[in-house]
Amino acid sequence: MANINILDKSIFNRIAAGEVVEKPASVVKELVENSIDAKATNITIEVEMGGIKKIKVTDNGIGMDKENLPKAFLPHATSKISTLDDLDKIGTLGFRGEALSSIASVAKVTALSKIKGAEEGTKITLSGGEVENITFVGCTDGTQITVEDLFYCIPARAKFLRKPKTEESEITNLVSRLILANPEIIFKYVADGKTIYHSTGNGLKEAIYTIYGTNTIENILPVDYTYQNLIKVSGYIGKPSFVKANRTYQTILINGRYIINKTISTAIYSAYEPYLMKNAFPFFVLHVSLPLDKVDVNVHPNKLDVKFENNNLIYGAFYNPISEELQKLSSKIREYKTEEVTSNSNINLDNLQKISPLEGHQFESKPNNLENVKVATIDDNSQFVKEVELLSDSDRELQENLHTYLTNDSSDYMVKNSEFNTTLMTKLASQNHVFSQSSIFNEEQKVDLTKTKIIGTCFNTYIIVENNNSLYFIDQHAGHERLLYDKFKESFLNEKLAVQSLLVPYVFETNHLEMQFINDNLAVLSDLGFEIEAFGINSFKVSTVPVLLKEISLCDFFNTVLKDLDSIVNYNKADILKEYLEKKACRSAVKANDILSLSEIENLLKLLNNENQILLCPHGRPVIIEITEKEIEKWFKRIV
Repeated sequence: MANINILDKSIFNRIAAGEVVEKPASVVKELVENSIDAKATNITIEVEMGGIKKIKVTDNGIGMDKENLPKAFLPHATSKISTLDDLDKIGTLGFRGEALSSIASVAKVTALSKIKGAEEGTKITLSGGEVENITFVGCTDGTQITVEDLFYCIPARAKFLRKPKTEESEITNLVSRLILANPEIIFKYVADGKTIYHSTGNGLKEAIYTIYGTNTIENILPVDYTYQNLIKVSGYIGKPSFVKANRTYQTILINGRYIINKTISTAIYSAYEPYLMKNAFPFFVLHVSLPLDKVDVNVHPNKLDVKFENNNLIYGAFYNPISEELQKLSSKIREYKTEEVTSNSNINLDNLQKISPLEGHQFESKPNNLENVKVATIDDNSQFVKEVELLSDSDRELQENLHTYLTNDSSDYMVKNSEFNTTLMTKLASQNHVFSQSSIFNEEQKVDLTKTKIIGTCFNTYIIVENNNSLYFIDQHAGHERLLYDKFKESFLNEKLAVQSLLVPYVFETNHLEMQFINDNLAVLSDLGFEIEAFGINSFKVSTVPVLLKEISLCDFFNTVLKDLDSIVNYNKADILKEYLEKKACRSAVKANDILSLSEIENLLKLLNNENQILLCPHGRPVIIEITEKEIEKWFKRIV
């Protein structure tokens, strides 16, 4: 039988250090969080060689006296909790009592501290976890801790440290999060003698400016709301047009603590997804306040991961308000800025004399000119064919008129029967959803597209209209695609879909988590037309599918449904069918190079003019771009 050994202090401290002190950034995190807990209002962070050679953190917090300073470096010594009940409502950043002892066991540490009003401070030096000296010294109020030669006594750990610049980058990223989490504190961060950040302590917007600069400030919007009288969310989110290539521009702060949480990230991304291009991610810095007993931060020593009492509530607290406000925000027309223009002086002037009338066409706004307008050729993939199936029996006259148009193949029919055209398109977009929650953004006045002057089209794709001192370019495909997507989505949310029985039921296996996820979402899957029941252990049998999905791969479909199961959220019908709805809208919309008649353009503008209409296609491309007269004058150097 093996002997049971009682580990020596030096051994278990180094084991603990393996969890708490993973890298130099871990040391910075623990020291700065201690300064914040000590109510510091001014914190300076200095590092050399990526923190491997030296890390020094100085604060003006409450400090420690000669009696308490040595205790701070003992294992499991903390001033932040004292009873078991305190673990259920942790309000400080640190609480485990492991950090300083772990750091001291793997480095050379010098600490100076003085409480306010004391005549002198205390200095302690430690090496490899052992106290070498304690003396009285003169110093300012607060605490200064210097950590040198990290992992000097553990060569096996030291050799796994990365290059100094890589470690410095980790620290820089961490400090940026600390500044955003504590915008009321003045931070100064110096790496190898160079000041990287120096925040003002004057609020979150200035903190964001310190980290990200002017361009970010110009593209963010304030958020401030309370969800179900329980969860308060404040901060800034990026405009849908202000996207990044990765998630490193996203910051979530729970009760002042920077965290990484899948549920919240997925909720925010899902809210943005209808307005984003692929492989694009939104910007946000959000402070979240909720009762301490609703969140567990005692999950891992690094305290980056947390658990919530109710994940579905947390998901809704972000998805619902943000998606509603993005819907309102996305009804605003995007303005084209001068800095986006690429000048090209190599213009072939001869080409200006060779413009073909087929490259676009213009209209006069007189009704009697309609007879001379070349109309669009609407093919079988357009809304006039595919979407008629959505019309109810009460719209039989519209169906018959549509049939007349199709069977006669008359290009004049749509122009001469503009009332039919208008009625049909209005029917097809009449159920666009309008959110009623009060706005958390500052909204601008929307342009009335029905009162603009139609100039014409260019490239048989972009409609050009003029209003006051601006030109507006409307992408006919993107605009029509958005209208159809909204229509399809609303229809699927409110209607019972037709189903088809499978000749051979489809059976798929799950693990325990996937099984629970499917069970939690059985109701919405049933509403879609899926008849699903348990089939053995951790398996399900699908007996019916919605007619709309009869030709898709059920394997791929359920893999998509299960992709976010670790967020433990509940789907609705539109969420599950989002990709299908996007494809259907894209196929059904008028295409680039389809030549539209004046009446069709007027109808499209009328529908896009609906209140709160989203002006981004389902894939995130803008529908309308505004070019102001001032911008055009800049191009021609009439103004500078």
